[in-house]
Amino acid sequence: MLRLTISPQRVLEAIPDSADHAVDLAEIARSAGVNPSLEPTLKEYLSEFARVRLIQSRGNRYWRVKTTNLVIGTLSGTKSGHAFVVPDDPVKREQGDLHINRRRMGAALHGDRVIARVVGRTRRGLAGKIEAVLWSTHRTVVGRLFRAGPQCFVSPMDERFLHEINVTPANRGYAEDGDIVVVEITVPADAGRSPWGRVVEVLGTYDTPGIDLQVIIRQHNLPLEFPDDVLQEGNAIEDHVDAVQLEGRIDLRNEITVTIDGETARDFDDAVSLKTLPNGRLQLGVHIADVGYYVSEGSRLDEEAFRRGTSVYFPEHAIPMLPERLSNGICSLNPRVDRLTMSVLAELDLTGRIVDYRLAPTVIRSNERMTYTAVNEILQNPQGPESEQYSQVKDMLVEMHKLALVLIERREKRGAIDFNLPEAELLFNDEGQIGGIVRSERNIAHRLIEEFMLLANETVATHLDSLGVPLLYRIHEEPNILKVEEFAEIAASFGHKFSMHGPVPQRGFQHLAKQIAGTPQERMLSYLMLRSMQRARYTPRNEGHFGLAMTTYTHFTSPIRRYPDLVVHRILREVLEQSDSVTELGIDPGKKQALNRISAALLSEERETQLRRTLEFIGEHSSERERDADEAERELMDWRRAEFMAGQVGQRFGGVISSVHEYGFFVELIDVFVEGLVHVATLTDDLYLYEERKHRLVGQRSGKVFRLGDVVEVLVDRVDRARHKVDFSVA
Repeated sequence: MLRLTISPQRVLEAIPDSADHAVDLAEIARSAGVNPSLEPTLKEYLSEFARVRLIQSRGNRYWRVKTTNLVIGTLSGTKSGHAFVVPDDPVKREQGDLHINRRRMGAALHGDRVIARVVGRTRRGLAGKIEAVLWSTHRTVVGRLFRAGPQCFVSPMDERFLHEINVTPANRGYAEDGDIVVVEITVPADAGRSPWGRVVEVLGTYDTPGIDLQVIIRQHNLPLEFPDDVLQEGNAIEDHVDAVQLEGRIDLRNEITVTIDGETARDFDDAVSLKTLPNGRLQLGVHIADVGYYVSEGSRLDEEAFRRGTSVYFPEHAIPMLPERLSNGICSLNPRVDRLTMSVLAELDLTGRIVDYRLAPTVIRSNERMTYTAVNEILQNPQGPESEQYSQVKDMLVEMHKLALVLIERREKRGAIDFNLPEAELLFNDEGQIGGIVRSERNIAHRLIEEFMLLANETVATHLDSLGVPLLYRIHEEPNILKVEEFAEIAASFGHKFSMHGPVPQRGFQHLAKQIAGTPQERMLSYLMLRSMQRARYTPRNEGHFGLAMTTYTHFTSPIRRYPDLVVHRILREVLEQSDSVTELGIDPGKKQALNRISAALLSEERETQLRRTLEFIGEHSSERERDADEAERELMDWRRAEFMAGQVGQRFGGVISSVHEYGFFVELIDVFVEGLVHVATLTDDLYLYEERKHRLVGQRSGKVFRLGDVVEVLVDRVDRARHKVDFSVA
């Protein structure tokens, strides 16, 4: 079961820093946007805040104590055996993470939200001590059970958990030596001493089919089954569109419309159309599944979708945000059936500028379910067999291609950064085993859909922002200047000039991405470039999107698989229902005053207040669930890579040095997207010294250099399937 949490930092910020303005529990909850069901958690926070003297109270009224040596943040363990607290407060985050010695971790485990006290400095920076665990991310841990005589212990699969868990014989259940198990922590760790637990589930051994997916699902607390009442609510929804549901909608069923997705996609939440208007301009239609029509706010379907936050996609398995009856059925824009949609109908001139637009509830009947591969074939060869098969939509796709190129050029001029990071794709043989790992193709069909979705998202965001109604934005803050300077130093070592100075700071990233395209260092430098930036997130405060070079942006186009998109749909629906005239207004800044006058009557003051309180919580929770999903998908790929490489021991591969450390360097293979370590102990021809600033190892006698970005040939020496680690040696 997913655990809903409150941001302790936001709770702290809701408490005034003066006794003259002290507030009670209800005022704190209201200011912090805390759901009434979470008030017991809020009381626990206040109790811990008071214990460590972050706050004081008198007569059930609280105020904040000014302090610089206490930090609220998330404990992040490392594989090397120590941990850091990453501060929640952006100001304290600028000062760096807080290093935590193992003996100062108390009962905290990796992922826990904690209060830490600054106790000094080390060569790593600020040093701290855990004072309180506000909430624990993991009540259970997945690991491998080992028996040592009468004693048992579980070694966590995730090396960031720095403790083994002791298990008494009575608490190991039916688990045998070597089994992979789920263990519940019953006695927490304390001052470096390992915790105790009991086995609650036996998953199998490393050879059990599907064990990797089962481990990942439990490590990240991903919900597999929908509760019965959620399924019942979904089953009660009609599986077809009737005449009553069409009232008040624009009928677009006679428009040529297509969906374009990957070959394995099963839910289709966006469709597109394009036609030339009598005035010579183009009308682009972006039609998004009207999930909000079926999933009403506060329903059990809505509550479960919020808890999940996002769908999670693995190579051969998906964990959807909504039950299959909706996600693959009535909400999916399947071909040749009526479907309810929310549409962005944008009128564009030949330069790609939006001249006018309309946002409206619609009904469509998609003509074709297209794949990226098929669309790319049509665009590359308009006279080929694919074009003949899809003759009904071929001409429209060709015109979409032309428009997409115009939009791409327009975005590039604005400063948008396009990271063409090659991704790994698994190939399976007839037995269902991994037969290879290749570079997944991102062709012009992908770019076409991306451009149209970006346009729709920005149009909806700008429209609602201009109205002044509460909105859940998708923001991407400017990079941390220290990280940018560190990256610029690395780029310079490869002969690339990099700078964020100038009227468009994104230009530096944009130019460098073009310079490194197609080089062996492209993936490594692109990854480092991304690491120098902030992570995009959801928030009700508009702070712009740096990477897209947009001042206002939201997520609107994937309500089947992302909860924030569903929230934006609801807000847009409320606005449209209140004032049809607003939908006829374009995004000309000159119309903003008129929009603001109209907005005063759109939402009641009570509704606006309720939205502003809940959107903060929704944004934090959705961002957290997105991070969990990304990490789960990445970890499963690591597991699969190790599984594939176990059959490649002794083989030779070319690779690029992706990072350098005093204990060796990591190499990412060029052809199969697998990373492994060349340990310094295997470099027996010399004594190699680590030069941190230059990101290299240098032979003391020979002067031989292994530097970040160097192309090397390696042999696969060993694969640790348990830790998903691959060891190389220089060939």
